Amino acid sequence: MKKGILIAAGALTVALVAGAAYAAMGRHGHGVKMMENMISNRVEDAADFIEATPQQREVIESAKQEVFKTLETGAANRQAHAGEVLSLLSQDSVDASQLNALVDQKADQMRAVGHTIVAQVVRVHDALTKDQRAKLIDHLKKKHARALQMHNE
Repeated sequence: MKKGILIAAGALTVALVAGAAYAAMGRHGHGVKMMENMISNRVEDAADFIEATPQQREVIESAKQEVFKTLETGAANRQAHAGEVLSLLSQDSVDASQLNALVDQKADQMRAVGHTIVAQVVRVHDALTKDQRAKLIDHLKKKHARALQMHNE
């Protein structure tokens, strides 16, 4: 059961990261806000589904806001990073080591974002009861199965 919870938490983390990455890539403020609203709605629906207490909802909301804050910082860094790449590519000769250094820097930033998200998922996990986690895992499995079925049709 513990392995199943970890797998589901990992799947949830991946879903949040993918959605958040898409939001961070948005070129217009409304794209980011739209994605934040979509994620917020799904998180709120899940909290309703597991009948989260007011205290648990505070933890969930705080964790969600921490993830959004981290992603906003990443979006600002992305613009600077893109400028550096364009600067390097506009030179007469391209220095592969400088480009590789930027790749490494970007990977480190993404890793840091992932660690922040994992820390928040763990925070929420710890705030939920065993029964709530089981109910949430079952709910996520069903949603995942439906999504796979729709994808395969």
